[in-house]
Amino acid sequence: MFPRLSYAQRLLALIFFVSFITVFFNFSSVKFSAASRRLSYMEQYLQNTLRGGNTVQDAQEYVDNITEMNGQQKGWDQSTRTPPINPHEFKYLINPSSLCYRKNLTYLVYVHTAPGNFKKRQTIRQTWGAKTLMLKYKIRIVFIMGVVEDSVTVQRVHSESNRYGDIVMEDFQDSYRNLTYKAIAGLKWISSYCLDVTYVIKSDDDILIDMHALMETMNSKEVKKYGTRRLIMCNQWLKMKVIRDKKSKWYVPKEEFDKEYFPPYCSGSLFIMSLDVVFAMYDMSLNTKFFWVDDFYITGLLAEKLKLEHKRLNDNYMLNARAAVEKFDKDEKRELKFFHVHKLTDIFRMWKRLRSEKNRSCDNCFTWLPHR
Repeated sequence: MFPRLSYAQRLLALIFFVSFITVFFNFSSVKFSAASRRLSYMEQYLQNTLRGGNTVQDAQEYVDNITEMNGQQKGWDQSTRTPPINPHEFKYLINPSSLCYRKNLTYLVYVHTAPGNFKKRQTIRQTWGAKTLMLKYKIRIVFIMGVVEDSVTVQRVHSESNRYGDIVMEDFQDSYRNLTYKAIAGLKWISSYCLDVTYVIKSDDDILIDMHALMETMNSKEVKKYGTRRLIMCNQWLKMKVIRDKKSKWYVPKEEFDKEYFPPYCSGSLFIMSLDVVFAMYDMSLNTKFFWVDDFYITGLLAEKLKLEHKRLNDNYMLNARAAVEKFDKDEKRELKFFHVHKLTDIFRMWKRLRSEKNRSCDNCFTWLPHR
């Protein structure tokens, strides 16, 4: 038997219990209210976008408001908290903010591209990113880029955006040493405008994806058992030596990174994340010092801070562009899914063969049409 509590003890216990319940519900109410305001603001903004009533400035104001709401929801003191180490304060020059809105999507593919890579983007739209294929698998593609000084190129990109509505351009200088800005731009845009997808796929614009095989993998028991939280799948690099040769494109001085080997990270050619990882990585990037090696920064440094474990898909990659076509032709079992390919003519030829094989093996395949 428990000892009998005195009246005073029972009164104190009751006060403590009531106080706890009050604080809990007040906290929940505040949190729910912040989330509701966030979703309400997004709903209003996107509806106005569909009516053609928003400008680029409106888009930036929306992101700023969402960022501020996120900070309040996390309990940050906006007046006293330490400024971010790596603030991503670039402005949108092109922003397809309604691209994911009410599309019932499962996947969002964001592709790193340079403004002048018009043919590469069009090749994707006509092969593994064809509109009919995207609809079939509930996918949308968005191309992420910075800006260049060539005004003719920028104007052509604006025209391309007006036609396809799938380009995000921020005002950072698009260069090799700024690829990490491009990577963070993708994370930020998805965190702001594509909140309902399950998986996010990052790709470069010189990668051929066997989309049919990838979808089969994503629906396999092996991937299903991973769940849809804290997931990152990729070609994992182990014991990658830091290059100290000053003549190399990838030269890293000791002042920037003093270790001789990088910790495990993913090839930046293509990797797959659950949506919560995108949110967490963007948040973590704000307080992680900038480092120009983008694939290591995103999938190594940020992933390590978030204690994420890479799921290896190494056997699915052929990243040697010189050998990709030959390996593709010899891969009768179609175990390879991701190919680094230099020539656009090779991508079209390889895709035509994949399409033909898929049609022969499927009685219910849809009609294939180029993206218009």
